[in-house]
Amino acid sequence: MDYIINVNEQNFSEIINATAEVPVVFHFMSPAEPRSIEMEAMLRRLSDEFSKQFLLAIVNCDEQPMIAAQFRVQGLPTSYFFANGQPVDAISGVISEQELRIRLSNILPKEEELQFAQALELLEAENYEMALPLLKKAWELTDKKNSDFGLLYAETYIAMKDVEPAKAILAQIPIQDRDSRWQGLQDQISLLEQAADSPEIQQLQVEYGKNPTPEIAVKLANQLHQVKRNEQALELLMEWLRKDLTAGNGEIKAQFLAILSAMGNADPLVAKYRRQLYSLLY
Repeated sequence: MDYIINVNEQNFSEIINATAEVPVVFHFMSPAEPRSIEMEAMLRRLSDEFSKQFLLAIVNCDEQPMIAAQFRVQGLPTSYFFANGQPVDAISGVISEQELRIRLSNILPKEEELQFAQALELLEAENYEMALPLLKKAWELTDKKNSDFGLLYAETYIAMKDVEPAKAILAQIPIQDRDSRWQGLQDQISLLEQAADSPEIQQLQVEYGKNPTPEIAVKLANQLHQVKRNEQALELLMEWLRKDLTAGNGEIKAQFLAILSAMGNADPLVAKYRRQLYSLLY
């Protein structure tokens, strides 16, 4: 998509329709009017700076008098600002760049919207790992009040078959926003948990129930980690470490640290369980 467009009668309707999807600045100018060229230059610089955040629609009034007439342009330069399909501001004449930045900021996407839009592009390419921190930041920037952001954040973890962080996110969605989409994600989690309850895990759980030894705990924790049931794995090992940091001749602690390392620092569970371990060490 070209974000600087020369408006004519052929593309005018298309640009008007685009105002519902993207902020648009209509700049009415004339090559014979130096002040309108000055204003256009500022708008072009800001268009480059805020790349793909707004559409600059330039109307040469000498060539498109009918379009200028529809906007009732009285003098040049004139600029109209559109957001969500509606005109929200207008500028007659030339203003300072500082003032222009202030007026433009009223229609530009907010930081959380930019993060969310970038995440959507990554998700379209199935790049879930890179999308996750963007979704997390977008959701947190709204103080976790934008449930659409939170639901997609959880949905991305589910796509990666990582149910524990997804469950934690869904638990933070406000009651009034727990609609059919929220319930659908809960159902997906249930199916993934059933699929992850392998015969090996079931057998080890039975053995551990009968004979809870460090050796079986290490094997069970490893199997749980393999199917991304990391919180269960870490909690199982932590139960031993709370009693004895050298349990299983150090194998419990080694497996605990290995799982934390494999999970990576981006997972909030890592920080949680590292703190618990440090509290035991110090």
